[in-house]
Amino acid sequence: MSLPHPIGIHTQDPQKLEGVDPAFLEKGLWMARQKTIEAFQTIVPQLKEGMSESEARRLIYTIFSDLGCKKHWHKPYARFGSGTLLSFNEDQEAGPIATLHQPGYLDLGPVWYDSETQLEYEGDFGDTFILGENADADHCAKACRELFEEARDLWHQEPKTGYEIYQFLKNRSTQLGFALRDDVCGHRVGDFPHNRYSKMSLSDTKFIPSKSLWVLEVQILDPKNRFGAFYEDIL
Repeated sequence: MSLPHPIGIHTQDPQKLEGVDPAFLEKGLWMARQKTIEAFQTIVPQLKEGMSESEARRLIYTIFSDLGCKKHWHKPYARFGSGTLLSFNEDQEAGPIATLHQPGYLDLGPVWYDSETQLEYEGDFGDTFILGENADADHCAKACRELFEEARDLWHQEPKTGYEIYQFLKNRSTQLGFALRDDVCGHRVGDFPHNRYSKMSLSDTKFIPSKSLWVLEVQILDPKNRFGAFYEDIL
């Protein structure tokens, strides 16, 4: 039986939801972010036609291990083809096989050790890629990144709550001709494990989220429901 979260899921107190270890340094999260992006860039060229999602996951674990990362705060997810319509946590009995000229996406959640603070920092990055060429899938992927950038820039220029950010994303996605998956809704990130402080979704927050401590996730679906695109990064 799972125990209740010590803070509770209904609080809107940012001092509680944005808690960190006393030794926490913001630059530790940016270090983790950079290493995770570099890992993504290493992984994608090694994803080949005919590879299953489970095979891709094994490859991802191997690459992270080679890079010195032995721990993940969530298991890595690889989606191919029609699997990109699914969110990171939707299971399939047999995931699609990577095929040429189809999209895929990765959702990575490694934990990186920092010797300066002796803390483990959570990386969390995801992006869409195309195996070969597919103009429609590429358009969808670019729109997903642009939506992320628009929402992030809006939050910088005119501070918004997490709830307001996702309302903007929903409306803007519709304007661009895509459907936003509203169950892919952002979350905390920090020194491992962040869930000692918060399990709340970013889209549920009614306060202005602090820099670096929240991940903004965007997943949109092709109008013809052929595939989706995913992008996430630190807000």
